[in-house]
Amino acid sequence: MLTSIEGIYEDGQVRLLEPLPGVERARVVITLLPESMVPVDGTQTPAATVTPDPVVEHFEPRTELGRRLWTLRRKHVEQGGKLLTPEEIDAEVRERRGGIVDD
Repeated sequence: MLTSIEGIYEDGQVRLLEPLPGVERARVVITLLPESMVPVDGTQTPAATVTPDPVVEHFEPRTELGRRLWTLRRKHVEQGGKLLTPEEIDAEVRERRGGIVDD
């Protein structure tokens, strides 16, 4: 029997968006969908409206700063904002510093 489960690939890992009850080990095939669009009922919808941010969904901030950062991240993702990888952050910092690199 074939089963399809939606997930997110990020930083070399696949996170499933729903549990797999009773499955301890399984062979999988991964099909990558375009990041900006995913098919829904034969139409194309922006991924931000279909695929939630799993970090924001399951994170419970414990401090005021954590709550503020959580809210900012959630708003950014809901508005279609892209989350940068560590490499993209480093590149942006270098660019803003005029190409100067930390040693």
